[in-house]
Amino acid sequence: MADSFKISRLKPTCFSLHNAKTKRKLKPTKSVHSFDRRKNLNRINALKQSAFKEEKFDFFLIFNSTNLTYFTGFPGATALLIPEQGESILYVSAVNYEQAKAETNGLTVELLKQGENLMEKIANQTSSEKSSKFAVDTLPIESWCALAKAFGGEDKLEPANNIVREMRKIKDHQEIQNIREACNLASIGMQTAFDTIKPGVKEKQAAAEIEYAMRKKGSDGTSFDTIIASGTASAFPHGSCSDRTIREGDLVVVDLGATYNFYRSDMTRTFTAGKPSEKQRKIYETVKLAHQKAFQTIKPNIPAREVDAAARQTIEAGGYGEFFVHNLGHGVGLEIHEAPTLSPDSKDTLAAGNVITDEPGIYLPGYGGIRIEDTLLVTQDGAEKLTVGPYALANAP
Repeated sequence: MADSFKISRLKPTCFSLHNAKTKRKLKPTKSVHSFDRRKNLNRINALKQSAFKEEKFDFFLIFNSTNLTYFTGFPGATALLIPEQGESILYVSAVNYEQAKAETNGLTVELLKQGENLMEKIANQTSSEKSSKFAVDTLPIESWCALAKAFGGEDKLEPANNIVREMRKIKDHQEIQNIREACNLASIGMQTAFDTIKPGVKEKQAAAEIEYAMRKKGSDGTSFDTIIASGTASAFPHGSCSDRTIREGDLVVVDLGATYNFYRSDMTRTFTAGKPSEKQRKIYETVKLAHQKAFQTIKPNIPAREVDAAARQTIEAGGYGEFFVHNLGHGVGLEIHEAPTLSPDSKDTLAAGNVITDEPGIYLPGYGGIRIEDTLLVTQDGAEKLTVGPYALANAP
């Protein structure tokens, strides 16, 4: 699911920081422990190196829920205070307090009592450091203003989510294993879609079969709301899933993902309900070629915009350039959309350990659309497809 978001370093005053048919047999998922807690401490130490030694901050405040999971392995915390020296403090409300103590180590777990002001608590606990400089990952406007008020102004605060962003771009071995499992589960779901999509089936019915198949094999849930967009609705890149009954000859875009140990996958295929027309075949082959050209372009140290260009130029050469209306891809990890971004104006450079999507598409208003997407791992010498499954346009002769 491509998106045109950008992540940039912003200096706020008082505003938000967010701105050939196949029946391939797929392997069952393996059990992988969700988080190695020593790994989390290593991540905190790596952040300290970047934030305190290189950027000269004294404290780092983590508020973003995904970043909290990344650094602690615990998804129910409220905030994390990382000092240059000493143990980090994890702030947790009463409902998650005992679990946090049981499931984290190397951190001081502190109870945030009912009615207690988190921002004032942090300010009071660090008040002895009068000239300290605090790095902050992300906060909505109201919370940023509350934090600035607690500190007596925002002079001590500096938005620094770019540091965390750069860390999360490169996946370690454990992260890659979790994403592999999520991709394997997505591939199982897509095979189910291939077997299920036919005239007379409702979009929601197909989605239910897909999600059930992934759950049975070990998925923790979906990466996002499953998209089954048929007929003219397939021309909407971020289409939904309705009660519509799939009809003979429809193009059907299936966009799905599974989660495993907090990590996500993203995969799209387009099928026809019945025998495809020549026009459908032509569009499909153009998208398939663009998908392959992009895949062949991927390698470490290549600008992400060049990968986007490889796909975009192929679609333009096929005569459909104006109908490729989104970026080629995005990073995938704890979030379904994260860095790096593969777009015409991306400033990112790919590196080994990036996990990204390759998802060109052609969307003809009033007719239908076709998208093919895989989640890929950037390797030392190219790329590896982590999602597998049918590349056939039709599931019937």
